Amino acid sequence: MNYRKLLELYKNGQLQENERQMVESDIEKQEAISEYLFEREESMPILQNTADTDAKADAKSLKAGFPAKSSAVYGKSAADSIQSDFVRMVNRSIRRAFLKMGAAAAVLALAGVLFIIFALPKVIDCFYYDPGAATGEYGNQMSLDLAVYTELRMPGYSRDRVIVQDRGYGNYDIMVPQWFSYTNSVTNLSGRISKGNLTFYDPNLLNPPAGNVFAWFQIRGDSTDSLTDLIDRKHQLNSCSAGSRTQAADTLKALNENTLYTAYVTLDRMMPYETFLQFLSQLAEDKKLSHIWCAVCTNNGISNADSDSKKEQGAQQFYAENLGFYCELTTSHELDWDKERYPELILQNRDILEQGLEQTQKDAIGQEDFAVTHVTSMLRYIADQKAFLEMMEDGHDYRQNAEYIEKNGLTVYGFAGIGTKETLLQLNQEKAVYEIYTLPLR
Repeated sequence: MNYRKLLELYKNGQLQENERQMVESDIEKQEAISEYLFEREESMPILQNTADTDAKADAKSLKAGFPAKSSAVYGKSAADSIQSDFVRMVNRSIRRAFLKMGAAAAVLALAGVLFIIFALPKVIDCFYYDPGAATGEYGNQMSLDLAVYTELRMPGYSRDRVIVQDRGYGNYDIMVPQWFSYTNSVTNLSGRISKGNLTFYDPNLLNPPAGNVFAWFQIRGDSTDSLTDLIDRKHQLNSCSAGSRTQAADTLKALNENTLYTAYVTLDRMMPYETFLQFLSQLAEDKKLSHIWCAVCTNNGISNADSDSKKEQGAQQFYAENLGFYCELTTSHELDWDKERYPELILQNRDILEQGLEQTQKDAIGQEDFAVTHVTSMLRYIADQKAFLEMMEDGHDYRQNAEYIEKNGLTVYGFAGIGTKETLLQLNQEKAVYEIYTLPLR
């Protein structure tokens, strides 16, 4: 049996007592030899110098005619030389071992540094909202999220492009450019995202309109009634931002002639979607707003419920959640998304333009079925963007809104658009309009 096999049996506890003692004795010998060699390494220069001195002394003795050192001295010198060679050989082996260990440690340290510099930031990014994550060839995650979010909630202030600078470890610098303008000036919005927390340097630029921009806000009733009946005749409180009907009209008269405004137009009666489009189409040119966005019922106030539901809803307050969509195609997009899961999410996108289907889609948006598909896709998409909504501090139940619209269809209680003072004064004379609230266009 070779000694390697004997050591294996010793490690496994399979040797007899006498064999085990023999192996342990050998191990002790090897340890003693190793200690001796390490101590011997320190005295090597002395041994070497002694051997050199002895050699020089022998040479001098021979030249002078004296006999050389005794054979015993020669034997000792030869033994020292052999021992010295052995020590050098062992030292070289030890040095090689230390060099290999040092090289391995250096490689591991370098790998650790490279991981910390290049890989760790990306690993940490995976745990937080990544605004720059690619969505197709042209867009990124936050561009798509904002395109949907601003169409649903921010009429007149669509944003569908976000420039992202990745700083690593879940930190990003962002810039939301305004790439078209009706006012001959643009306002770019900058900010940062730090581990899922969003900070805009001017937060007022990306705020949805106040909840009471439409006069239907918290009115008790449903679409069978008009606001004139509910407010003027039944003496309900008008909590609209514009104030009473008279106050709103006076505000319009005081507007600047040369300023463009975002106008929030409250309808006196709620209208089914296609009826609302007919109302828009019959308006004279001097009464028409541009960039029309319609606010649709997402909770109550529906017009197609049965009589029992109407009576039940009549005892409730109507909460204008100010969710809607653009019912005309105004801008194009280069965004990509899951078209099977969210059909017609973005209108007038790259595919539509490349296929020359703009007119087909313009015609389709006038059909309620198509409009329902569009708005419910937006609602379901944004409901699925939980990290984005958490970052925006928005806990709204968009999925429930989508289910409500699919069940009840589209009922419009107001709309927003862009117009001048003169246009708004003319539009305010329409019987179907209850009142108009305005903000300077941003």
